Amino acid sequence: MRVSSGIRAAMLTMVTVLLLSWLYAGAAEGAEVKSNEIAAEQKYVIPERPTVYLTFDDGPSKLTPQVLDILKEHDVKATFFVLGELAEAREETVRRIAGEGHALGNHTYDHEYENLYSSFLHFWEQVRKTDETLTRIAGQRVRLLRAPGGTYTNFDSHYFSYLQEAGYIIHDWTLDSGDSKRRGVPAGEIVRNVKRARLSHEVNLLMHDGSGHKGTVEALPEIIRYFKGKGYSFEVLTEKVKPVTFRVGKLKWNRSMTERQHEQVLAAIHEASRESHPMLAARPETDVSRPVQVLGKTEDPEREWVALRDWASGKGTVTWDPVSKTAALAMGGTMLEFSPNAGKAVRLGTVAEQSAVDVSFRFENNRLYLLKSEAEAMLAQAYQTAAT
Repeated sequence: MRVSSGIRAAMLTMVTVLLLSWLYAGAAEGAEVKSNEIAAEQKYVIPERPTVYLTFDDGPSKLTPQVLDILKEHDVKATFFVLGELAEAREETVRRIAGEGHALGNHTYDHEYENLYSSFLHFWEQVRKTDETLTRIAGQRVRLLRAPGGTYTNFDSHYFSYLQEAGYIIHDWTLDSGDSKRRGVPAGEIVRNVKRARLSHEVNLLMHDGSGHKGTVEALPEIIRYFKGKGYSFEVLTEKVKPVTFRVGKLKWNRSMTERQHEQVLAAIHEASRESHPMLAARPETDVSRPVQVLGKTEDPEREWVALRDWASGKGTVTWDPVSKTAALAMGGTMLEFSPNAGKAVRLGTVAEQSAVDVSFRFENNRLYLLKSEAEAMLAQAYQTAAT
């Protein structure tokens, strides 16, 4: 099949944008890197010895210096996901965290769920404000990020893709110490939670050093001794550690994203990146009105393109899998899967029932677009199928 020069140019632009994005942001969080993907250039380091990453959320507080004293006594490093407003109140503690070789992570500014998860722009403003605070206090740009409450039921594909676009490394956890199940969880219970858990080669242990977590401080020495007894080494989270993120679940929050808001977010991300990452700021701009990737039928520039999630609103549901990097559309009893990397769309069923779908789509600026005319035809077919 002959490929026109226009399509070749579009494909080259797509490859260029993706390459620079991956070089800047690293591999997608929790992504399964395939050999034919540009993301394969991101190499995570698997430690030879079993390794535990002690992580502390919601500080700094008056308890944090006690945590640091214990870590120093046992010659152990940890990662602290701090809140911007508390960092401003305890600048010396933040400087001590960084000065003693621990890692700093961004845990937003004030931890207020309603604000953070009502709109990505609100979440972004808090992340940026905390970034500026940590840069001023500790003199370092922080790329590690943990969502208050974790990503499950709080993050959708927009949150993941925007933060990855901005270069943040999102971490959930593999083991919850249970120290935040209620106020005042005693040390013995926290230790039992840890010891009962099934351990993996790499353990990302969630704990808290915020106010009200005295039990965590008291449990910490025994937790350290436990992992040392199991032969684990202790490390901080870095760009070389493969991130752990939860799957995208049904959201707790009622929110939506318009095309205008999408453009505002991308502009804010690009502006922030321009300040601290010149390479990303210099990458080619893309025009949403010009197809970057067209698959299936012949391209017609006059036909209208529509964002899949916006078009599907009220008709069905769209979910994004950050691991396989595929979009699933459930509509009228039909399930369709779009794979930008593989360049195909399929109708899902049993393996024997799966079939290719002849539809044009493109993936641009972390959004998937369909030709509106074909999307409407696909909708009619889906309802016709459901009626038979």
